[in-house]
Amino acid sequence: MAISESKTDFKSDLILRLHNPTQLRVLVTALALGIGYAGVYLPLGSALEEAQRRRSAGRARLELVHDVSRLRSQIKGFEKRLPTKSDPNEWVEYVLGGIRRFPLKMVTMESLPPRTMGPYKMVVLRIALEGTFKELNHFLRWLDGNERLLRVDVIKLDPDSNRRFLTMHLTVLGMMG
Repeated sequence: MAISESKTDFKSDLILRLHNPTQLRVLVTALALGIGYAGVYLPLGSALEEAQRRRSAGRARLELVHDVSRLRSQIKGFEKRLPTKSDPNEWVEYVLGGIRRFPLKMVTMESLPPRTMGPYKMVVLRIALEGTFKELNHFLRWLDGNERLLRVDVIKLDPDSNRRFLTMHLTVLGMMG
């Protein structure tokens, strides 16, 4: 009996409180917030997180597309400098042709096994040349400014005994297509 009496007291107390406009406003506001949170935010919260995850994945994909586009444009800049069909013998002939343009004496030329650099192969040539500083400088400028992609990897200059000529030892890397 005490339980049913306390239930009726609680109901009557609740009805009396609801007749107070201030307390009624607080209760209605709390109920509206609770229903809004449970009915709107909870279902949309996971959808918002999923949308943010997709957006960040899309941004990463867009950055990758921009990087690939930039790299493709860089390749177009030097693609014409790569010979389409070349081998180490063809590179040796090409460099010999360049050496013949200058009054240099070739002491040695050695073709080493090709190196790989990314998707490309590099021809490796070790060359020893004799000449004046001016002639050797002209040859190095030719290497630097020719139509093919060449890189001087190692260079060493040795004067001869009478100091008139220099001996230049260099390793040249040439990129094959």
